[in-house]
Amino acid sequence: MTDQRSRAEVPNWQHRADYIRTRSTRKESAGETNIEPKWANEAFADVDAVVFSPDPASTKGLSDRTIGWSASAGFLITVITVREAGKLWGANAWKSSDTDRRHYQRATTSVDHKVDGEQGDGGPDD
Repeated sequence: MTDQRSRAEVPNWQHRADYIRTRSTRKESAGETNIEPKWANEAFADVDAVVFSPDPASTKGLSDRTIGWSASAGFLITVITVREAGKLWGANAWKSSDTDRRHYQRATTSVDHKVDGEQGDGGPDD
């Protein structure tokens, strides 16, 4: 795991915004969560984000995986990015799997309020 990126930089979703917004339709599953680019960028910019560079699931090793918290969404989001010609592009994003959640929990020390809060509805009563 490495994190050599600027926290101020966020992915450009120009070509993939509709793709991540329609995940449940593409996957034909009500269990899938559509992701707003704003949420993905919050997760990407999370100061506690866990970064795998390259993404271990990448076949060519060109993409990075970032697992971070989105306050607007109220859950962890896995963000896949690709850097091309000096520009950071958002390629995909989804609600983090149990495996990615464990990576985040192991790597961070300020998880309690985030991941535990995710188990409820994220509201003020949690």
